[in-house]
Amino acid sequence: MWVMITLLLLVAEEHGKEADDSVILESPVLPVMVGESVTLLCKNKLISTNLTADFYKDNVLIGSSNTGAMIINNVSQSDAGRYKCRVSGAGESPGNWLFVKAGVILECPAHPVKGGDSVTLRCRKHNDPTTRIADFYRHGVHINTGYNGEMIIHSASKSDEGPYKCSISGFGESAESWLAVKDDSVILESPVLPVMVGESVTLHCRSHQTTSSNLSVDFYKNNVLIRSSNTGAMVINNVSQSDAGRYKCRVSGAGESPENWLLVKEYPKELIPLCSDQILLYFIFKAPATILCSALMFYVLRKWEFGK
Repeated sequence: MWVMITLLLLVAEEHGKEADDSVILESPVLPVMVGESVTLLCKNKLISTNLTADFYKDNVLIGSSNTGAMIINNVSQSDAGRYKCRVSGAGESPGNWLFVKAGVILECPAHPVKGGDSVTLRCRKHNDPTTRIADFYRHGVHINTGYNGEMIIHSASKSDEGPYKCSISGFGESAESWLAVKDDSVILESPVLPVMVGESVTLHCRSHQTTSSNLSVDFYKNNVLIRSSNTGAMVINNVSQSDAGRYKCRVSGAGESPENWLLVKEYPKELIPLCSDQILLYFIFKAPATILCSALMFYVLRKWEFGK
């Protein structure tokens, strides 16, 4: 009895698989562009003509067709999703994903731009060189309208960094692009090599935006303000190990520099005793020997000269 039940279940399972596999949905594998037309084709291996099919998007019935085909005209982002079809008496197809790519493209620098440089953002329709009026957004907020499809950022700074997108009326909007700004308008000049304990060190803060010699600067060590200067320089006298750390400077209205490490190195403890011992040995042994040798040579030379 149990054997018969098991066989019936296996037959039912195999029949279910055949039913499931007999219906397939043909749809684009690659993303389609906004504005294009897409045809979804439902096929049944058992029925080749007069195929009546129901079409579903995200498990919601969206239409029926007696030809087995459904056309989506003027595709938009809202048409993206998971599609499947069902044939009465034959089952339903596996779900296929329809991906939609924006027909509007924002051309934005892929690499960080230098602080102070001008940046041009261009908005265009895919595969269309025609210049169109475009609206530009940053963090989702409208910031500019480019009547030639362009937006120029003069003298870019860190405050201009962020996500941008654009839209063209009637064609949709672009995906977001990130504009990164590398602000090196302020630099801190400091020693690259370690400085020795007891030496003096001068840190210079310079700004490409300000050429005045009277530069008001704040100096920071490990993100803590330690000194202000109206000359753009900070002198550390008699350097000690406690002066080692990360330094940066800030110029009002121009920004702050990247951090630089100041490394401090001590004189080897063995150096001074070693030098003292060598000097002592020289005066005890080598100096008298040198004087004696010189006197003996002088005596021999004088005696040889008088012997002539």
